[in-house]
Amino acid sequence: MNRQLRGIVVAISLLIFVSACSKGEAKTYINVGTAATGGAYYPIGISMADIISSNSDSRSSAEVTGGALENVDLVDKGELEIAISQTALVYAGYHGEAPYQRENTNIRSMFGGLSKGVFHIVVSGNSDIYSVEDLKGKNIVLGPAGGGATNVVADIMSVYGLQLNDVNGTYVSYSEGVGMLSDHTTDAMIVQSAIPASAIVELAATVSNFRILSMENEMDELLDTFPYLEEIKIPSDLYGTDNDITTVNISNMVIVNAEVDEDTVYQMTRDFFSNIEMIQDSHPSARELSLESATNNLPIPLHPGAEKYFEESGLLN
Repeated sequence: MNRQLRGIVVAISLLIFVSACSKGEAKTYINVGTAATGGAYYPIGISMADIISSNSDSRSSAEVTGGALENVDLVDKGELEIAISQTALVYAGYHGEAPYQRENTNIRSMFGGLSKGVFHIVVSGNSDIYSVEDLKGKNIVLGPAGGGATNVVADIMSVYGLQLNDVNGTYVSYSEGVGMLSDHTTDAMIVQSAIPASAIVELAATVSNFRILSMENEMDELLDTFPYLEEIKIPSDLYGTDNDITTVNISNMVIVNAEVDEDTVYQMTRDFFSNIEMIQDSHPSARELSLESATNNLPIPLHPGAEKYFEESGLLN
């Protein structure tokens, strides 16, 4: 064999060897479900995928999906290993409640507290609406079509003896809702957002006479009935209201397929919180993520791997 041919053979052998080693190292592929590229989920998912790939033998990528609603179904079916979703939708999906048609029992919690969506019910200052039960028969802006707020408002209304079809709902953007409330073409507007909500800041800049409904009287029943809800107070100086507002908060969270093995989930959970700054820096909505709040008000059972990590961290007994 001449020298040139021998060199070619050696080069090919090395390529095969390196390729085989590379394939051997990538033991597991982890797909992280996010949403459209323009939202918060996608950059958060990219940071999570980078952490997985950089700290383990697994290879990971952020997958564009239909968002929080679809991610529950995709993880349940095993088409995604982990995904970001919303506590209200995770709760509904696990129990087979609307908008889901079946129980998604193959999902588990990994961690929560990823970001807060505070529930605002806004009315004009001279409105005769003072409680959720006063919304019956009224025109209400429910936010963008397909948004998670619809599910939450239906759950909240049920505690007051109402159903979603007891109101005349309109699905438009929050900015359009502000215009409708200012023009008195709607009676109320629902905003589910981190605070301060830009739509309400916009409203406060143009209309001084508005109110945000407070729900302190039914708070115990709300929290007992829907474990995904958390109580939160909006200080009066945030939007210039007369008093502090007692309302509820709905968090985003990370879910995982129940069949992903315990060691893999344990390592991912550990790596996420060992590199928490990467997730916090990926998008402003993730800045409040903390180890201390990671297991608060989770709507479905923890995956054993995540549970093991949180027990070791002293969060669980």
